[in-house]
Amino acid sequence: MPLQSPSLVSASAQGAKFLILLQVASRLLTFAVNQLLLRFLTPAQLGLSVQLELFTISILYFSRESLRNALQRQRGLEDGVKEDGASQPTQAGEKDLLVEGTPEAAAQTVVNISMLTFPLGIIFSVILGSAYAGFMASPEAASQPYFNLSVLLYVVGTILELLSEPGFAVVQQLMMYKVRASAEWKAAFARCIVTFVVTACASWMGLDLGPMPFALGQVMYGSMMAMVYMKHTLLLSAKLGFSLGLRRIRGTTVEYLKEYFQKDLLSLAITMWFQSAIKHILTQGDSLLVAWLTTIHDQGIYALAANYGSLIARMLFQPLEESSRNLFAKLLAPTDSYDKEAATSGINSALRILKIMLRLYSLLSILAVSVGPPFAPLGLSLIAGRRWLDSAAGETLGTYCYYIPLLAANGITEAFVQAVATPKQLQQQSVWMLFFSVGFGVAGVVFVKTLGWGAQGLVWANVVNMMLRICWSTVFIEKWFKEKGMGVGWREVFPGWKAMAAAGGAAAIARGVEQEGKDLLIVLAQAGVLAGGLVGVVGVFERRFLIDVWSTVRNEGS
Repeated sequence: MPLQSPSLVSASAQGAKFLILLQVASRLLTFAVNQLLLRFLTPAQLGLSVQLELFTISILYFSRESLRNALQRQRGLEDGVKEDGASQPTQAGEKDLLVEGTPEAAAQTVVNISMLTFPLGIIFSVILGSAYAGFMASPEAASQPYFNLSVLLYVVGTILELLSEPGFAVVQQLMMYKVRASAEWKAAFARCIVTFVVTACASWMGLDLGPMPFALGQVMYGSMMAMVYMKHTLLLSAKLGFSLGLRRIRGTTVEYLKEYFQKDLLSLAITMWFQSAIKHILTQGDSLLVAWLTTIHDQGIYALAANYGSLIARMLFQPLEESSRNLFAKLLAPTDSYDKEAATSGINSALRILKIMLRLYSLLSILAVSVGPPFAPLGLSLIAGRRWLDSAAGETLGTYCYYIPLLAANGITEAFVQAVATPKQLQQQSVWMLFFSVGFGVAGVVFVKTLGWGAQGLVWANVVNMMLRICWSTVFIEKWFKEKGMGVGWREVFPGWKAMAAAGGAAAIARGVEQEGKDLLIVLAQAGVLAGGLVGVVGVFERRFLIDVWSTVRNEGS
């Protein structure tokens, strides 16, 4: 059972593997369904579906993200038993009162905090739903068939998804990534099937349902998530002795608000909420800017390019970021009895993992930057059809390849910051991110409106924003390790000069390939040969590093 895992690093590596497999499987499924849906959808329908997805993501983010991040600071449930905790008896008349320091109290602390996502979800659903349907949606979007009903269904699906949050929190604490992978895969599969079947049937019957198929798919997704997590956590609650509802906890070393909510975690969550809100606006800023500057027809074109461009980020970088943040928080978590040797070991492990992740990202990034931009437009035309070749989607996808390395580096550096920063430092980050958001908005207006770069301008605005965020995080990390008497050694996160030279040569060759008049498959085959050759050459030049990484993972798991 995950409780008995011999190594946090090994458990995190296993978790990352499951999350990556989950993302790959779900994204491939979504990818396949989207290829079929493109045959039935207009750009306006696709653009509106993107707006509604942003709507539900916003509700989820404001309702649960800060609570999730705060709970990662909670000591693992495997550490939940203290020598004096189990010895304190429950007094008569306090049958439902748990005692801090016991495994069931540790689990209940997580459940109680995560229960707050449900009322928060209702509040933000009312606020954002009323705002979007009332005045934020453009007249073109609001005139789509079944628009208001679709917004309501998206709210229902989102609330259903939030019902799974207590189960998710416990599963995450126990590092039971198989359960999470199962829940999200089944939910994604159900959503894809419902969306496609409703869309295809409506097309066959000659009906225009607008965004309704996507709304019904969201309801199915939320329902499936709630059911799968409920099934697994009911078994866990019976075994570990905690409840999936609110239950009182008597604090011995920490304070509880009304005997339900651990005060320090609640305070941290409140601090993180403001930081998360700004981060969400920054992360989804391109979508907000697109909605403000363009029509839903143009939004559909941009969405197509951005979705394909961020595919690798969602399949690979996102699960690695989540598992790394969880691992950093556990490696660097304070202990009751301060052990200097153990603390130093945790810091060294965290630094090593941080540098390994950044260097692996660097190796992947040189492949994306060198080969991706020249061949991206043709690849998009093969996947989405030649009718998209003449649009700006292909060039936007090529530009997105330059954004991917920054997206990866920002994810892992901010994961470290989230894991170790104090509430005061998080507040400082929030202030800086507010300035970064202003810079992003200014860059977006200049690139899109003034220079007329369109969707590509939005990508470059994101590049500016991401560079600012990475700079702040790297300065923070440098100072944090310096306070511990250690240096980071940033040079080690970059590939060697031989690998960089090989990437430069591949980039020159890729940009010199004549594509006009050639068969599409021949050009893409040339791209595949070039990319494969670059991977092989870089693998040879970086073999010592790769062997070292493999040995580290194997040794941690043994």
